[in-house]
This record gives sequence, C-alpha cells and structure tokens, in this order.
Amino acid sequence: MKGLRILYCLLALTLPARAQVKDAKEPKENTQYIDTLALSMGSIPEKLIKIHENLYIISPNGIAGNVGVFVGDNGVYLIDNQWSVLANRIKQLLQTITSKPIKTIINTHYHFDHTNGNIAFGAEKIPIVAHANTRLRMMAKQVIRSHVNEVQQPYPAQALPTITFTDKAEFHEGYETLELLHFKNAHTDGDAVAHFKRADIYHTGDIFVTYGLPVIDEDAGGNIFSMIEAVDTLLARADDNTRFIPGHGPLCSKKELLVYRNLLAFIRDEVVILYRKGKPLAEIIKETKAKLDPNLSGTNQEKFIAQVYRIVKSRIKL
Repeated sequence: MKGLRILYCLLALTLPARAQVKDAKEPKENTQYIDTLALSMGSIPEKLIKIHENLYIISPNGIAGNVGVFVGDNGVYLIDNQWSVLANRIKQLLQTITSKPIKTIINTHYHFDHTNGNIAFGAEKIPIVAHANTRLRMMAKQVIRSHVNEVQQPYPAQALPTITFTDKAEFHEGYETLELLHFKNAHTDGDAVAHFKRADIYHTGDIFVTYGLPVIDEDAGGNIFSMIEAVDTLLARADDNTRFIPGHGPLCSKKELLVYRNLLAFIRDEVVILYRKGKPLAEIIKETKAKLDPNLSGTNQEKFIAQVYRIVKSRIKL
C-alpha cells in the first residue's frame, strides 16, 4: 500500500473545536513578543539523529522543540517544525538523508517553538495537520505565561493547519501507521501525540519534556491532573521497547517517562495534602519546595507550585 491514505476519525478541514478561544489581553510588564524573539533563532545548533529505520529527530540546542522526521514512500512527514528562520536549515538536514519532498507537517500543539515554521512551510502549500483547538488558538492572539509573558500573535492564514481532527486520526505509509491521539487539557487543550505504531515510537510534544518542570499552559486549558493522566495512558500503552521523543530533550524509554510522571504526581499530591490541611499558599510553596531537588530546572519551582495550587483549588472544594 503506497501513498498517503487518511482514515477519517472525525477528521475534516474545518471541524468545530471544543475550545472557545478569544484574543488574550497583552500584559503591560515582563512581556516578550514572539515575532521579535524569532529574529534571534537563526543561530540555534541542530543535529539530525537516526532513531529507527526511516525515523529521525532534528534535535536543537536552544528555544525550539524536537522535530520528528519520518521518510515515507512518497515524501517526508515532519512532527513540529520549530522556527520559520530555520526552515532552510531543516531542509538542508533532510537532504542528507533523502531527496523526497516534505509532504505533511503535524503540529503537536500551538506553541511558537514548535509551530513557527508553519509560516515558511505553509507558504509552500504543504498540508499542516493539528487538533482543531490548536488551529483555533493559532487564529487568535495568545499570551503564554511561563518564564515571561510570551505574546504570540495570530498566525497568517497560510500558516494555519489545513487539516484538523478532534479525537484520533491515522496516516498509512507503506507498512507504517502514524496514529495521532488527542489528550484533553494536558499541556494545552489541543495536544496531539504522534505514534508510529510499527516502530513503536511516540512524539509527545510538550506533554513530556526532560529539562525539568514543564510548562502547563493554564490559560489554554492545560492542567496538571490531565497531564499526569496523559502520561499514565502513554505508560500503559508502552513496553520496554517503546521509545519517546519528548517535546524537548533526548530520546527516552518508558523508564525516563515514569520518573517524569512521578515528579509531577509528587508535587500534585503534596499540594493537595497541604491545601486540605488549610495551609496558605506561601506555606505550601515553602514546604513543597523543601522536598524538591534544588537543582531541578525548567519552570521556576515556586511559580510551578503556585500554579498547581491554583489548579488544585479550582478542583477540590474544602
């Protein structure tokens, strides 16, 4: 079986999404504009790493997500695409392994460090696939509260996903099946995990990262409960041979994913226990932080614990 065949599972060009997305208000302080940040991304070092037959990772060293690469019978699939200023370098790396063109791009979620390349690749009329909520968020201004308030302006029409799905979609290329799975309200409300079923390799987007504490995009529907549930689902589907491409970091096994899951669950459980005891936020942050590795990187520890507290408080009524 050759060529691309899409099995529709509520798959369409313009499906109604579950999210109600409005333009976010720009904060007045501590703000970073993504259009300006993009100008500095051209110097990011990148490596192309083979991880399986016809499967590779373009691994960056900087503010950019991992790109999954699958070389199919008639063209290349990219899972995420980093920054538009890196599009030519991505093409150059691909030319070292194949002369086939890029035929399909899949966005794991809407964040700029995974999808800004849509601007370059979309101009070439390459089909872009994403969850329906991801398309909606790209159509509106977003403020991503992580280390700073990152303002992501609406994407131009040419950069928007052209094919969307709601629950699940499958692409068949030769003997390989690429399965897209939606995990509700984990990192965002539009997370798509890509599973190469024959190779048993997952690209998780930012549901899983290896740099430490992750970003949970609370304003875009993300929450720690659903993120842990998503990771639990991946762990249940995996065995010792399964491999995971995180949104950021090296190729991982089930073992590393379990360590990450336990870290998130530990913080959540500590906050729940202290919240139920009636402790104030300042005390919850102090006591929880004291039990964490002081060298734990990623999102600021105090900020992350405070975010978990907000989510817990919204879920659990005393």
